[in-house]
Amino acid sequence: MKIMKNENAVPGFNKVGSFIKTNSEVSKIDCEKGVLPVHNIVQHWKVKTGLYRFIGILLIATFIPLLSFSQPLNLGTAENFVLFTSNGAIGNTGTSLVNGNMGTNVGAVTDFGAPSVVNGGTEIANSKTAQAVTDVQAAYDEGAALAATHTGHAPAFGTETLLPGVYHIAGAGSVGGDLTLDAQNDPSAIFVLRFGGAFSTGAASKVILVNGTKASNVFWLGAGAMSMAANTEMKGIILSLTGAVSMGDNVQLEGRMLTTSGAISMNNGGVTSPEPSSPLPIGLLSFAADRNKESVVLKWSTASETNNDYFNIEKSIDGKLWNTIGNVNGAGNSTSQIDYSLTDRTHIEEITYYRLKQTDFDGKYSYEDVISIDICDYHEDASLTIYPNPTDGKIEMRFHGNSSDVNSIGIFNSRGQQIYSSKTLQSEFDLSGNSPGLYFMHVQYDAKVLTSKFVISE
Repeated sequence: MKIMKNENAVPGFNKVGSFIKTNSEVSKIDCEKGVLPVHNIVQHWKVKTGLYRFIGILLIATFIPLLSFSQPLNLGTAENFVLFTSNGAIGNTGTSLVNGNMGTNVGAVTDFGAPSVVNGGTEIANSKTAQAVTDVQAAYDEGAALAATHTGHAPAFGTETLLPGVYHIAGAGSVGGDLTLDAQNDPSAIFVLRFGGAFSTGAASKVILVNGTKASNVFWLGAGAMSMAANTEMKGIILSLTGAVSMGDNVQLEGRMLTTSGAISMNNGGVTSPEPSSPLPIGLLSFAADRNKESVVLKWSTASETNNDYFNIEKSIDGKLWNTIGNVNGAGNSTSQIDYSLTDRTHIEEITYYRLKQTDFDGKYSYEDVISIDICDYHEDASLTIYPNPTDGKIEMRFHGNSSDVNSIGIFNSRGQQIYSSKTLQSEFDLSGNSPGLYFMHVQYDAKVLTSKFVISE
């Protein structure tokens, strides 16, 4: 089971630096002397690490000649990014639209300012990107270990219809013209197109999904550079092993661009995170930390729960070694908002990391994003909350901050088109005349822009 999150929906909280706090006062800490008691912390590796997954994949590939597949490749935390490179820069030319998060563990992210639109965050060389490095490599290894179900295809794909399966090309490969992927009315059908070399598309190529095929279930694996020529309409997860991933002019991608090492580049194009490959039975509204003088209070809220047994809070001082500091029982099944909390009274380092683990009754579990507290980097900031979310079109917005600093409000659809604008702060909006889908609210205040996303349901 996976957790669906809305990072911006944090009712009653204000964002403070790299963590989120309530409206209560936060005491100042002397970073040299410290004020919190020190307790011994037992740290241990969790079973679900990239190393163990990689070893497991090698063993399976060695002893089981036909490795079957019935679910998408496990992207881990890399699923939180639409553009991610473990080692390389992310750059843009012209006016592009990015619906999702960008990240690099080594490198810079440049040239995505206006008039380009980025509906998401940027992570550079932190605990989130460090974990994504492991997860991207593990996902590639998992895909590389899959037994091929189609081995006789020519390196060039196009002007044809493919059925689900693992298509393996020993060397470089390409797509030209229209390529149709037919799930045959099975929404869980998986397509893996794996190349032992570079991969490219011809100009104006188009990948077409029919009969239930989902972009989140389509994987393009290349052992080299992966490039899309001008005006390509691409669908799926592009995953390169030690190669650059690039878009020509006006390329549109529903999916992700991921690489273990290499630059990522856009050019007057668009990339949108694909719809989840399976229903997300738990709706996580928020996961946040509130530090006071002697402890840290971890708070999270769910909009709905299905088959949810319990939550664990795990803690780390380096973002690598984690220990469990407590657990909280889940609600099992619920369709209403439930608020949870757990207090950490152990020693707090200058920078402390936390993550939320959710476990089903059948033992399956998943992790939420890592959050951190920097006790020596405190400053006031602003935040906004949109509710209800999802909505029928009528929403309320709460701005937490100095309202006199607000310059404008804009609402955009997933294609970057502005559907509403206002020069003054307001709290109620009626968007019921707009089509169902994902929307973004931008609130410009002072010299910054706050972004929150919401869904208009059918």
